[in-house]
Amino acid sequence: MTVVARRIDPEVWTKERFLAWAETRTDDARYEFDGFRPVAMAPATLGHNEIGRNIRETLRSRLPKRRHCERSEAIPPGWSMGCWPYGPQQPIETVGGALREPDAFIACSERHRESVAISAPVIVFEVLSPGRENRRRDEEDKVDEYESVPSILRYVIVESESRGIRVFWRQPGERQWRREAFDSKGPLQVPEFGISLTFDEIYEGIDFE
Repeated sequence: MTVVARRIDPEVWTKERFLAWAETRTDDARYEFDGFRPVAMAPATLGHNEIGRNIRETLRSRLPKRRHCERSEAIPPGWSMGCWPYGPQQPIETVGGALREPDAFIACSERHRESVAISAPVIVFEVLSPGRENRRRDEEDKVDEYESVPSILRYVIVESESRGIRVFWRQPGERQWRREAFDSKGPLQVPEFGISLTFDEIYEGIDFE
C-alpha cells in the first residue's frame, strides 16, 4: 500500500488551524503542534510504549479517579476540581499555543468529555525515544518549554534504553527549574501528591539484556 504524504503549508499556523486540520486526518500518524506548524512524531518502540503504559497505570493506582486536589502550597488556589492522570494522546498547551503530548502527566483542572487540550498540568513525564534528535528535543527543548508553563512543578525524563530518570522541579511560584542528579535506582518521588513510583514499576516487563 502506498502512503501519500500529507502536504503541510510552510507558513505559520495557529492552534485553531492545527486542531481543525487534525480532525480531518484519516491516517494513524501522530503530530504535535510546536506553535508554528505540525511536527510529526517518530513511531514509538514497543519498549517506549510499555514504559509509558507502566507509568500511567501506576499513577492511576496511586491517584483514585475522583481524587480531589487539596489546597496546599503544592497545589495553587483554584485547583480543587480534581486531579487525574493522562496520556499519551491528550495534549497540553505550552508557550505560544504549542500543543505537546507527553507520555504521561497529572493535571488538576475541570475537564469535559469533548475537551482536547488538558489545562493545568502539574507533573509531566516524557519517555526518551532512541535517537540523538529525540534526546535533544526532550532533554533541551522541552525542558525550557515546560518551564514556561507555571502550573508544571515537576518534569520527569525517563530513559527507554536503560533504567534511569532525570528530574526537573520547582516550588509553586518559582520560575526556574531545580535539577536533580541522574538517578538509576529510584524510587521516583512525586511529593506534590505524596506518592512514589519504584523503578520495578516503571520498567515492568522491560528486559535490557
